[in-house]
Amino acid sequence: MSLDYSNKEPIIFPYKEFEITTSKGKEKIWRPLALVGLTRKDFRFDALIDTGSDKTISWLQLAQKLGLAEKFDEGEPTEMLKGLSGEVPAWYNHASIWIGEHRLNVPMYWITQEYTMDKGYQIILGGKIIFDYFDVVFRKSEKKVYFYKK
Repeated sequence: MSLDYSNKEPIIFPYKEFEITTSKGKEKIWRPLALVGLTRKDFRFDALIDTGSDKTISWLQLAQKLGLAEKFDEGEPTEMLKGLSGEVPAWYNHASIWIGEHRLNVPMYWITQEYTMDKGYQIILGGKIIFDYFDVVFRKSEKKVYFYKK
């Protein structure tokens, strides 16, 4: 079976360059990001496309600014996310995410650790729902990501 996208119109996003700090000092890297709408099509954020995660993640601070945190129960976070940096407490709900003209109802995990612009991404797109709806093709040599509706 071969992949044929010749009859499909992709949504295309560019990779973006970031400067990171490593043990050898500062280094420039390219990351695949998608410009997604959160709760509204026209309210957009850069989201890192994370093929290694099933979960879509953002920060509780952002949920509070968007008025989405009002839905969370009083008390403690309801989920614990396990990742490369250990366990992180998180709140869980569904949110509308727009990719191009496509609206998806995606499970969102709102982590409680503090967000800082130089250490993270506003949203991390995980595979659940996103990769069920789209074939996502990474063309690092072109520094572009293609989203094809299935």
